[in-house]
Amino acid sequence: MKRIYGSRCSHGSFFRTPRRFLYPAAGAWAVAVWCGVLIAAPPSPPHDLAPTVETSSPTHLGITGLTANGRIHPQGLPTTYHFEYGPTEPCAYKTVEQSLPPQLAAHYRETWDTGWNGWMSWDSRMQHFKEGGASGGYIRYHSIERDDHNHDDGIGTVHLAKYLYPGPFAPVPSVYLAAGDPDFRDAVVRIAVRGNQWRPNGTELMWWSQSQSNVEVNPDSATLGPGWIHANWCYTGQNLTDRLFSGQWERCEYRLTNDSNAWSYCGNAPGRAGYQYWQIDETQRHLNIDFFHMVVFVDPNRRPTGSIDFDEFEVTYRNYSLLFPGNGGRLVSAPAGSNDDPAALTDGWRHGDGKMWRSAIGPPGPLEFEYALANPVTVRAVQIHQHPDWPSKEVEILVSADGRAWRSVARGELPKTHTAGPNFAFLLERGLNAQARHVKVRILSGYCADAWGLGEIEMFGDGAVCQTDQDWYHVNRDITGLQPGQTYHLRLVATNAAGTAKGKDETFTVPSDPKPHVLTGPASRIRSDAAKVEGRLNPLGKKTNFYFEYGLDRSYGQRTSPQYGGMQITPRIAIATLTGLKPAATYHYRLVGTNEAGTSYGADATFTSRAETE
Repeated sequence: MKRIYGSRCSHGSFFRTPRRFLYPAAGAWAVAVWCGVLIAAPPSPPHDLAPTVETSSPTHLGITGLTANGRIHPQGLPTTYHFEYGPTEPCAYKTVEQSLPPQLAAHYRETWDTGWNGWMSWDSRMQHFKEGGASGGYIRYHSIERDDHNHDDGIGTVHLAKYLYPGPFAPVPSVYLAAGDPDFRDAVVRIAVRGNQWRPNGTELMWWSQSQSNVEVNPDSATLGPGWIHANWCYTGQNLTDRLFSGQWERCEYRLTNDSNAWSYCGNAPGRAGYQYWQIDETQRHLNIDFFHMVVFVDPNRRPTGSIDFDEFEVTYRNYSLLFPGNGGRLVSAPAGSNDDPAALTDGWRHGDGKMWRSAIGPPGPLEFEYALANPVTVRAVQIHQHPDWPSKEVEILVSADGRAWRSVARGELPKTHTAGPNFAFLLERGLNAQARHVKVRILSGYCADAWGLGEIEMFGDGAVCQTDQDWYHVNRDITGLQPGQTYHLRLVATNAAGTAKGKDETFTVPSDPKPHVLTGPASRIRSDAAKVEGRLNPLGKKTNFYFEYGLDRSYGQRTSPQYGGMQITPRIAIATLTGLKPAATYHYRLVGTNEAGTSYGADATFTSRAETE
């Protein structure tokens, strides 16, 4: 059974007498006493490797632009990058220099043990079960008849299965990830799903991101301001539909790869001016409206049936907190006498076993944590999370330029609990403008006398130099103002302290007219009598239909029913089901797109249907 969070104030043998706990300076050997054990570790070894760089396939952005893609391994060092491009070599133009984001080290986890806990759905039943999940409680989404047509000129009709508000606009309480401005580029998603007689009827269950490019126009958290602009993208590089057929709990993990080839811009509907394009890199960098698991490609005449259960959701995203060790934060001192390591307060987890801190018994007065920052910073927001079992009450944040003269920049009360669960129990102060090289967080009081505790302490702002992951980063940038029909050279360039590396030169030809651009993709869900096929379609700004041709040879002879592919200038996934197949036969197929500018044919591809006995 999983833990059910609630308030608890009682004595326990883990308490120690409070005392000052001192930490070593940056770069020195780390020597500390924790729980009576002497801990010593050498500093991290220096990095001396230049980045590794790969240029990837770009995607069309109408007939005058493209989205450049690539990936970088920064060797754990702060790294900047740009794309070079031009009609000849050497390239005469380049995109604006960008910095790679910090480490994937911030975590949001929801178990749904006690309810929907801040999540929403267009299924009005919003059914919750206390037990029987992959671990403890879970939530259930039932198929609905309410269609969302806001994206019919893009990816098509959708059903909103479950979604969460992470940013400053929220008609219900927001979970405020990263103080309302989370970065989900290359984020890792984990979730358990189970289908209950789920019949997709051509739909897919996929991730969906919605961001607002001008949140400053909103007058308050519940009202969209005049001229609001929302961009919607569907991560079509991964679907969860295949995990729904077994009727058993299945755990899934996937990465939201920051490559335009893995995403479909969802477009808009006539009369909804607010839904507009914003490049995928910016949409994921500022995921400030909501994110979903969405049922996409809905046919209103043949909607899906059944239900889907969800449990054990977790997402790991970019950690921008100024106090995070990878961004230059260093704990200088903390109240001692507790069995909990105070380093847990900046480990990226809001709460959870081993992810929080609680004081020694009977705190005599204010408890103080002091941090030193590697670089001078400007503090813009502070977010302090509650300990569900040992709640603190009043807290104060102070900053200093020299570690001697301090001034208070925020003071307030943490909620003891929140009706939506511990992920929502925090104090958030935004709109700050405080210069700092040192920070103090003080607990002034608690809700019970036995002990005071905290979850994560987060601080956001400008000026930190962030270490990167020892992993690949996917990057992309839009390039506009190109000439239709022109061939361009393109490559990715990255620089860190050890040197500069350039990716392989790639060439890309901009379309000369708005005839659809199509790419035939793979086949899957292959049976003896049917198979799913997919491809990539770019309408290039014209109302476009698509279908798949298929048959036993390259003359095809059969085609799927035409589907509307929208009228956007970006590529989207196109899928269909081939039926009436012969067992154990090799089939040829290709994607076809057609609009007023003409018809385009994808490359031929093949698959072999299963034998009847398989």
